[in-house]
Amino acid sequence: MTDRRVRTRSITSPGQPPIVVSEWRERGRPLLFVHGFSHNRHVWDDLAPALSGAHRPLALDLRGHGDSGWSVEGRYSPTDYASDLPRVLDALEIERAILVGHSLGGNAATLFAAQHPERVSRLVLVDTGPSLSLDAMIHMARDVSGALQSYASVAEYRDTLVSTYPLGSEASLDRMASTGLVRRIDGRFEPRLDPGILSPSTDRADWTSLEQKLWSALRGVRCRTLVVRGGVSAMLSEKAAREMVDAALGDAALANVPNAGHAVMVDDAPALLSAIEKFLATGS
Repeated sequence: MTDRRVRTRSITSPGQPPIVVSEWRERGRPLLFVHGFSHNRHVWDDLAPALSGAHRPLALDLRGHGDSGWSVEGRYSPTDYASDLPRVLDALEIERAILVGHSLGGNAATLFAAQHPERVSRLVLVDTGPSLSLDAMIHMARDVSGALQSYASVAEYRDTLVSTYPLGSEASLDRMASTGLVRRIDGRFEPRLDPGILSPSTDRADWTSLEQKLWSALRGVRCRTLVVRGGVSAMLSEKAAREMVDAALGDAALANVPNAGHAVMVDDAPALLSAIEKFLATGS
């Protein structure tokens, strides 16, 4: 269940999909959570309100996800997602923020941080990077595509989440099920997703081009960065994570969450919170 004290607003811009944002506190250092592929802003509901009072936690729904609008043109590339971040910050009158991005959201945050270094004070990349496994991404897209059907109940949908997130906590899976569906006029339920997001390219040349673009963006990041890897993640290898920290990013640290897979905030939110809090408390 969503905390009633959370403020929710829709950011609108001419010709662009509306972006829905949740805000837990109105004061403190702005910290924007950006979720990954097929998730929504509620995936941060355990972590965001638990941040220290020094921070102002916010979370958005990426275009085509959750309560945000769909792209009529089917514009769902990392560059498109990144282009929504400055208009969200502008609407919230935030000049500079900490960004925490998971998976696809981490790629969008990386592109934004490289393009607008003056607007990002710290960057946290959660199990994401340029060299995510193509095979694992295709497998995940197929899982999500298979879940994009109608369900008789929220409980039926939750059963499908157990196999996709075997390490997920009971509370996280309950929330994902209850916030990830919309009820149709016939009484059945379907995921809050634009089916258009489920058509990623499987052409390795396209993925190579995207990898190169993301590596270049990482080298352009100017703020202090934390890379968090799920210890049993099949998406981001330890080798790739270390390469990001040692060779691409100028001022970076690596944290491993041993008992988590790719969806670190679903599998072990307390450990991820601890890593983020420790990172934000160190350095200038």
